Amino acid sequence: MMKPLLRLLLRAGWAPVAVLFFHQLIIHSPNRQKLDFVMHYSGGVAISFFIWHALDCFAHWFGQLTAFARYLFTFSLACTVGLFWEFAELFSDIVLHTHIQYSIRETLRDLVADATGAMTTLTGVWVARCFTQAKEAPQAQPPESQV
Repeated sequence: MMKPLLRLLLRAGWAPVAVLFFHQLIIHSPNRQKLDFVMHYSGGVAISFFIWHALDCFAHWFGQLTAFARYLFTFSLACTVGLFWEFAELFSDIVLHTHIQYSIRETLRDLVADATGAMTTLTGVWVARCFTQAKEAPQAQPPESQV
């Protein structure tokens, strides 16, 4: 258990930690409103990156997924994390009397940013895999000339 978890944290754990660190830096700044979309977009990028690598590190528990299933699972779970983040913001506003959520429109925009960030990561992964697979594919040898 510790070896795959450590590998995951070293490989991809830095991404969500960096976003949370950045979030803490700007949360009380006057630029919070302006950077809110960027924060949620970055969160979608980071968490989907983390989930993608988690599926590698813990494949021995649930097996290898097909490529489509892996993309779908990563996207769905990243969007779910974004949704629960919004639930946490609502909880904070109700219980702690903070003012994180200003309107339904802002909340939905945050969810769109989360999904867009996840889709960006998965598109980047798909493009990288296409290039990697193209490099690994054996090159066709030209037929030898006959004399």
